[in-house]
Amino acid sequence: MRISTSVMTNMASGATSNSYSTYMNILSKILSGKNFTSVSEDVPGATKVLKLNDQLAKLNEYQSNINAATNEMNLAYDTLNSVNDELTDINSLIIEAANATTTPEGAKAISSEIKEKVSTIVSQMNTKYMDNYIFSGTNTQSQTYKVDENGDTIYQGSSKDAQARNLTISEGKTFAYNVSGDAIFGEINGDDFFSQMKELDTLLNTEPLDYDAIREKMTVIEGVQDNIIQTTGDISAKVSKLDATQGINDTTILNLTEDKAEIEEVDLAKMATELASARNALQASYTISAEILQGVSLLDYI
Repeated sequence: MRISTSVMTNMASGATSNSYSTYMNILSKILSGKNFTSVSEDVPGATKVLKLNDQLAKLNEYQSNINAATNEMNLAYDTLNSVNDELTDINSLIIEAANATTTPEGAKAISSEIKEKVSTIVSQMNTKYMDNYIFSGTNTQSQTYKVDENGDTIYQGSSKDAQARNLTISEGKTFAYNVSGDAIFGEINGDDFFSQMKELDTLLNTEPLDYDAIREKMTVIEGVQDNIIQTTGDISAKVSKLDATQGINDTTILNLTEDKAEIEEVDLAKMATELASARNALQASYTISAEILQGVSLLDYI
């Protein structure tokens, strides 16, 4: 059966068009670095990538939570160590004041020094991380301590027994963290630290000096320092747990990212080979089309 010239021309044109489309598709993948740029190009692959993107987004959110909690707790740890330094200085001043050789004038001078250090401690306990007062427990928007018109230092955070704040740090795993000023400076020997420092100030400014009563306030300092040791120990343990979880998340992110790349990203070496083949095929189709069209005249279509 004789094939008409028009059919041959259409066949040659179609082959060239297909070769060109294949060539441009491969070139587009190389330029974009992606195996597909829309779901319709590879529905199974695109569906897997979308699922992997969801998993990676969750993991990145978990890592963000971990970073925020870690930074806050590290700040709390450093701040409490600074508070502990102030307490050590106050303890030394109490020892000096409790010495029977200390005069009323000397006691008043010591009182001034201790008041300054207590004021420094109040400022330290009002430390914020971003917008949160880190020692207010769950009441992070409330200033941890304020000094009222009577000179009393009032705790405004949540109770040490309040429910902790929770952050999700990995799939199905939450992390409870909270540092309450009440747990550190709360009731010690029947009263809170700041009330007892106010009593100490009265003792240091009353004549005759009651050296034994002054000396007893050393136990208050010891109690607070014990609380700080326990709290900083808890913080260290929690930060270690966060570090471990962050490491696991990092590994998972790496694996998922590699899985995504394997599906989505172009293998340049493979694509280069395919591009060369597609270019040869396109060139061949041009050659064949040219040969066919050389023997075609207008009369063939009349």
